[in-house]
Amino acid sequence: MKDAIKPGIVKTVNNGILITRNGRGYSKSELVESGVTDIRVARKNKIPIDPFRKTTHKENIEQLKAALGKEIPKTVRKAKQKRVRKSTKQKS
Repeated sequence: MKDAIKPGIVKTVNNGILITRNGRGYSKSELVESGVTDIRVARKNKIPIDPFRKTTHKENIEQLKAALGKEIPKTVRKAKQKRVRKSTKQKS
C-alpha cells in the first residue's frame, strides 16, 4: 500500500523569530514546481492541498519530489461518441 504523503511545512516570522509548523497541505505553486500540473490528479492521488497558501518552500518541493519518485500519471479523458439523430420524417 502506498504511504500517505504528509502535509508540508509552513514558516512564519514572529518578532524576528522563525517559526516552522506542520501545514495543512501543499500550495499550488509547490505542486507545479514538483511536476504535478493538474490539481485534480493530485487530489485523486491523496496529496493534501491548501488552497489558501501562496508561498513556496524548497523543503516542501523536495519532499514532494521524493514522495512521488516519478511523475503522476495523467488522466486522459475519453472522447465522447457523437449521437446519431434518428429523424422521424422520411425524406422524399
